[in-house]
Amino acid sequence: MEKTTESAPPLKLFGSWASSYTHRVQLALRLKGLEFEYAEEDMSNKSDELLRHNPVYKKVPVLVHGGRALPESVIILQYLDDAWPESRPLLPADAFDRALARFWCHFADDKLGPAVGAVFASTGEEQEAAVRQVHENLALIEAELRDGAFKGRRFFGGDEVGLLDVVLGCGSYWLAVFEEVTGVRLVAADAFPLFNAWLRDFEALDEVRETIPAVDRLLEYARGVRHMLLGLAGAGAGAATSTPAEAPTAAPPAAAATTAAADIAVDI
Repeated sequence: MEKTTESAPPLKLFGSWASSYTHRVQLALRLKGLEFEYAEEDMSNKSDELLRHNPVYKKVPVLVHGGRALPESVIILQYLDDAWPESRPLLPADAFDRALARFWCHFADDKLGPAVGAVFASTGEEQEAAVRQVHENLALIEAELRDGAFKGRRFFGGDEVGLLDVVLGCGSYWLAVFEEVTGVRLVAADAFPLFNAWLRDFEALDEVRETIPAVDRLLEYARGVRHMLLGLAGAGAGAATSTPAEAPTAAPPAAAATTAAADIAVDI
């Protein structure tokens, strides 16, 4: 329930329309039925308000509740569960299951997401290695759905989506977008049938449809970002082969590419 009326609700979310981290918080707020005000950030020209609320990382999302700011999507999701425990819990009641959900959220951000990002930002042998890493990571999730802690569940959270569904799902739509842009198949249905079935059910939810941007808009955005990243990477390779006299004194293009990728939040 996103609101932009004069009588603003006590929750305000600073985000970016293409950021899956932002989508995580938007989806959680909608699942829990919480009204919020949304402020779109231009990540190439960040507002003073965003920088004041998140001086450490200077990124979205940032949730402001009662004048107090909280950054980092997974931390925000857990805060929403703690602050509004009566509305659509995202974490299970069992302590071990809660810890397990947190572990796999960390896996998604620490392993799977960076591997998918590497496929998107590379070509040739480097890209092939990144694709293998994505498949290895997805195989671990598939095994958990088939024989592990999530066996027999419609969602990772059980009959309804939970924390891990939100974290994995608000990013998995980038897999299809990246496949279209790069021509590389990442999630074949025959290789990962349970993951694909989960993703279909997740994407069919009304709250998810309300949150995720239109595919054509994502594709246009992703094509532009990939063109920029590959151009910066190519410039970096050129600088690396230049003579010492020609070496740049400023930050190398590869570093600029990394900063740009982080700012525009091409993530899963």
